[in-house]
Amino acid sequence: MIYNIHITKTADADLNSAVDFIDHILLNPQAADNLLLEAEEKITDLATFPEKYSLVTDPVLNAWGIHLTTVKNYLILYTVSEEEKCVYIIRFLHSKQNWNAILGHGFSLE
Repeated sequence: MIYNIHITKTADADLNSAVDFIDHILLNPQAADNLLLEAEEKITDLATFPEKYSLVTDPVLNAWGIHLTTVKNYLILYTVSEEEKCVYIIRFLHSKQNWNAILGHGFSLE
């Protein structure tokens, strides 16, 4: 079974912001390209095996069904809808960000 992948507007903005920061602030376009490529590959892989990565350990976020995987120093946070056969990428955050607090305020699947 192949799942659809939906990247939320917020997650897309997160990823673009990370790539722009690496490219324009850190002045490392090759690292920015590598991050984008690796993130796209990892997200694409979720279409065939969305339960590959475990649920987060935070009890509230776990109850919401949020999974976590990493790309370099970044976290891909996502949920899986079995009914819709869809993986929702909800955030793409740097690992040093307080992602528990960020997601604790909720998230949108748009």
